[in-house]
Amino acid sequence: MAADVVITAEGDRILVRVGSGFSGRFSELVAQVREKIPGLAVDWTAVREAYLFGRDRPFPVASRDPAETLAEKAKIRFSPDGLTAYLLLFPPKPRGRRMEEPQLQALAAAYGVPAPLVDAGALRRAHLHRGSLQPQVLARGRPPVDGHPAWIHWYEGHPSDPEGFLAAYRDQGDYPDAVLAECRPGQAVGDYHPPGAGAAGTSVRGDALAPCPGRDLTQLGPGLRRDEARRAVVAEAAGHLRLTGIGSTRAEVVPLLRVADAQELRAFAGGVFPGSVVVDGDLEAGFPVRILGDLEVRGALIRSPVEVLGSLFVRDGVIQKGRAPVRVGGLAVAAFLDHASLQAQTVLIRRYSLKSQVLALESVLTADSGSIQGGSAGAGRELRLGTLGSGNAMATEAAAGAPQVADAFRALYLDWSKALGEAPAEGQAPPPEAQAAAAHWRARAEALATLDPSEARVAAQTVHAGVTVRVGTAARTVDNPVGPAEFLFERVGGRGRVALSRL
Repeated sequence: MAADVVITAEGDRILVRVGSGFSGRFSELVAQVREKIPGLAVDWTAVREAYLFGRDRPFPVASRDPAETLAEKAKIRFSPDGLTAYLLLFPPKPRGRRMEEPQLQALAAAYGVPAPLVDAGALRRAHLHRGSLQPQVLARGRPPVDGHPAWIHWYEGHPSDPEGFLAAYRDQGDYPDAVLAECRPGQAVGDYHPPGAGAAGTSVRGDALAPCPGRDLTQLGPGLRRDEARRAVVAEAAGHLRLTGIGSTRAEVVPLLRVADAQELRAFAGGVFPGSVVVDGDLEAGFPVRILGDLEVRGALIRSPVEVLGSLFVRDGVIQKGRAPVRVGGLAVAAFLDHASLQAQTVLIRRYSLKSQVLALESVLTADSGSIQGGSAGAGRELRLGTLGSGNAMATEAAAGAPQVADAFRALYLDWSKALGEAPAEGQAPPPEAQAAAAHWRARAEALATLDPSEARVAAQTVHAGVTVRVGTAARTVDNPVGPAEFLFERVGGRGRVALSRL
């Protein structure tokens, strides 16, 4: 172990090199230094620095010059991530000498900071404009660059996550002619981009810093496969290419049914269609039907008690006029709502909602020119609207973060799970896709958490008088119109109130 501690001299300076193989305690190092450097004043703080930070490098710990004991001392400290080195200067005693630039450079080398990483300007400023005991940045390393996550560029098909649909909607500039994408066997439907490996960085001591490789969150469901040679995603079945997950990270191919009249759906009345449906025109069905996939209506949805467990896309409007509510498991998009009742995870209204009841687990959104006029709109997380209320003070209510929202969706999901798990007839088992959907919605119901009102908000470009805003359990009525505004929950003592801030 003694060979792991080497003491040398350079002029008046005494240096100690503690080898990386030295496994003794600090007290054993002190004993060796006392034995080999008798009669000299040793900077024991420097010895400890060599023990902790200067392995395998010579470290100045003493001097034969008696005046050196009065001289300025210095340390170098590193940030927790190893990317920044700080210089700490300890003032000299009266009539003591200050450290010169070469000494500071030698000290940085002793701590293991490579010369190319040392900021010469910072070293000069530390020498000329030193601040005792104030850490000064001496060198910076290069942080690693993490790898990008895997992603898929889909050739067509609007994603069913809200932000992805909005981005596609803005890029296209208008509502698309066809929302649901149709595919055939052997067709390439997207390009697969594997996760990146990233690039290594360098710590301020010259050590390599490994990057975090990108994650692959993409999931290809039934009917899709990855062609590694072409780095493409290929369809293996005909049907609807359903894009799900934030950023369209998950996809599957499900059966697709095209109908021109609601009567073509009568075969599934009171039951379940195991895929997606496209209606070429208006949909006015007087019978209930559940759709496991998505529903696209290239017209209006009129007085139809449909339940869509995927996403709903309506070119025109939803007009219910007191009929049963339209219940949707994912994203619901419509140009307008007229005396409608709509329940979905996220609702996007392109034009207006008139005297309708809207409830969303996540968000209610409108286009910049969209409006909520009359009725109510509630969401678990946020309402982001163009206009809230009307110029004639039509009674309008907007709510976010109410405790009842999670309860309403929990009841909906449990209702779906129970209905899907029931046998279609005595002695028959539910179809496999229905059983899988039942388990999915049961898990969704169990995973729903209580909403936190402090994370909820209502924001609008224009808020008319007569509007009631509720956030959590607190309520506020707007007496005078306001411009761009945001409403948040604010707790005052044991109670809460709705705070208004102008944007």
